[in-house]
Amino acid sequence: MNKNLSLSVMTAGILMTSGFTIALADDAANPAPAAPVTAPVAAPIPGVQYNFSATAASNYIFRGISQTDNNPALFVKGQATYDGFYAGIGSENVDFNNHSEAEYDLSAGWKPKLDGFNFDVGAIRYGYTDQPDHVDADTVDFKGVVSHDFGPATVGAAVFYTPDYFGTHDDGEYYQINAAYKIIDNLSASAAVGRQIIAAGGDYSTWNVGCDYTIVKNVALDLRYYDTNEHQLANVYQSHFVAAITTTF
Repeated sequence: MNKNLSLSVMTAGILMTSGFTIALADDAANPAPAAPVTAPVAAPIPGVQYNFSATAASNYIFRGISQTDNNPALFVKGQATYDGFYAGIGSENVDFNNHSEAEYDLSAGWKPKLDGFNFDVGAIRYGYTDQPDHVDADTVDFKGVVSHDFGPATVGAAVFYTPDYFGTHDDGEYYQINAAYKIIDNLSASAAVGRQIIAAGGDYSTWNVGCDYTIVKNVALDLRYYDTNEHQLANVYQSHFVAAITTTF
């Protein structure tokens, strides 16, 4: 996104509701005062799973580029899944030096499995608050992701296509290969190499390497190095070391 992700906190309750009813006493001999009648609220759909997460990071890096002008970031995300299908909403802070301070993300897709391969086919919409009148950075990405486990190792590839690359009216594609290796039960290492192609100009390559450590259940620390091959374009394209801690519930 000139844009690889905020803190306006998006309400996770959009994804999950809870229901209750109020019973009314029915005793003709000694009737109880009528309780206020509350319209029933739909209960969660059976089989639907809900996941929420919050992350604090020293920087927000998207495809190798800082989205917070190399400042810290906060992220919140909620997702509902059902039989391989998912829908999610998230938000994080950004700083493009143009008054836009928050990003919100909407995502949906399908994650089927076939012969040991894991797929993810879907779309992501990135939106931004308080954009200048002459800027329209809102963007939609269509993605195709595949991975395969080989014991403790996982290898994968991803393709993203946008018909309106961030802040332009032209398209863009992002290609990535990645790998991860579980060292021990609560520690894994991973790396990725990607290439961003922009029809309006400014193609670049990016890569990252790091490790993820589960501190306690539902709390993980990620330490990662990011870089690009276009340091001369701007400071946000420079190499970065990022620490991020995530809690899930």
